[in-house]
Amino acid sequence: MGLDSSVLIRDLVGLTASWRSLYSHSAPVETSVVGTHVLSTLVAGGLAIAHDRGTLRAGRWTPAIQEHHLAELHMVHRTIVVALAICLLSGLAFFASDVKTYIVSVPFWIKMALIAMLLGNALIMTATERDLRVDAGAGAAAAWTRIRASSIVSALLWLAIVFVSVVLSLSK
Repeated sequence: MGLDSSVLIRDLVGLTASWRSLYSHSAPVETSVVGTHVLSTLVAGGLAIAHDRGTLRAGRWTPAIQEHHLAELHMVHRTIVVALAICLLSGLAFFASDVKTYIVSVPFWIKMALIAMLLGNALIMTATERDLRVDAGAGAAAAWTRIRASSIVSALLWLAIVFVSVVLSLSK
């Protein structure tokens, strides 16, 4: 790391010193952050994987059941987004609790890259859902193929995020 990044790290460490002290000296604070992070990951990932499974099975369903599944998918994404936002905030609290460790942690940055890919995939999935809800006509078969592919990617990314999270927690 160059001089500029050393200064940035030093400044981040200084800005987060009071939080780091509170976090490291208070079991209830640490437990709250860890619990919130794990539970929000469980809610977001669990709901996503369960609905990804439904999407993978939807090709065998009648159009009416597919339409119902798309409506459910649309509704559950709101809960997933809220859980992801909570996860992001608790993740920032983790990061701020030990900037020096996380800023140079390879598993941390792998996790951030996986989350970025998950968010990108979610945008593709949401756009495809919208296409399917608006037009079930000629392009529907291609859209169902696309949304099924997005579901596979989603499930794999969630599993990878959990795995890297375990690696990260053990490497700290």
